[in-house]
Amino acid sequence: MERSGTHLHSGYFKDTVREIIKHSGSLPVPFHIRNAPTGMMKYLGYGRDYKYAHDYEDVFISQTYLPETLEDQRFYFPTERGYEKKIKQRLDKWRNLEYQEKK
Repeated sequence: MERSGTHLHSGYFKDTVREIIKHSGSLPVPFHIRNAPTGMMKYLGYGRDYKYAHDYEDVFISQTYLPETLEDQRFYFPTERGYEKKIKQRLDKWRNLEYQEKK
């Protein structure tokens, strides 16, 4: 099946996401990206170890934003057409930077 910009809206994609949600259920937001508007939340670790991408070279930092069980899941597959081609190049660059950091 060809993946395109409309792929996000296709029945295939929606069914895949539904199956993932059905299988995983409701998952917690990682602590490092949780907002900590109160002292208690800060004490509990909300927002701890968050890395602000703009403070780093290439405005990129290897940091997960999904629950741990979904960390390696990909939901968007840009094509080689139009502006998606630029998005794909940027995502590929970030994946490569992330890979280099993990070595």
